[in-house]
Amino acid sequence: MAPAFRLSSIVALGVCVGLLALAPAAHAKPKARSAPRRATGAAYQAHVKKWHTAPADAHAPTDLAGRPRLVLENVNTGARVELDASSDQGGFGPTQLAQASSVLGDSRKSLAREMDAALLDLLYRLQRHFDAPCVRIVSAYRAGGASQHAKGRAADIVLPGVSDEKLASVARSLGTTGVGLYPKSGFVHVDVREQPHHWVDASGPGATERPKSRARRKSKKPGKG
Repeated sequence: MAPAFRLSSIVALGVCVGLLALAPAAHAKPKARSAPRRATGAAYQAHVKKWHTAPADAHAPTDLAGRPRLVLENVNTGARVELDASSDQGGFGPTQLAQASSVLGDSRKSLAREMDAALLDLLYRLQRHFDAPCVRIVSAYRAGGASQHAKGRAADIVLPGVSDEKLASVARSLGTTGVGLYPKSGFVHVDVREQPHHWVDASGPGATERPKSRARRKSKKPGKG
């Protein structure tokens, strides 16, 4: 029986050695999966760069009075609309609000709601201030919750050819606005509300870092977003 016992021990030892040899390969698998995550980040930044790039010599189209139209482009759906304003400060009727709402809808759930007319006025004033060819919409109406987005009063935007820092700075000067600068996500949040509220969120897309508030007043603190 001794020879058989020695033979079984040798076989068992060989199996253990084989398993140990495979162990490093198993531990290496998580490292291999990190490459797609880096590629995804690079791909997102490529989108951000494209959002901010303006066509050469691009200007917003004008209406019959020679006034620039408000041009809204949804970067997720490709939808685009051109709206005539009734004054240099904006002013959009029910038909134009309906057209804008279809472009500013929740693309994730294929839902839309009537957007606040004051938000369109704000977007128009920003587009005109920078003589931008359009306002690119990263997100506007988002169904669910109680944020300004859910109320149809907010949009995450990019103006082609304009840095987010400059856009946020001007937006903060336009009265009772909510303005959030998202330097890593590559856009500026703007909304219309009763009290001005400003913040910076450097957590990046999909993260949940607490924003650094820059509210002018310390009354009742309005919610972010």
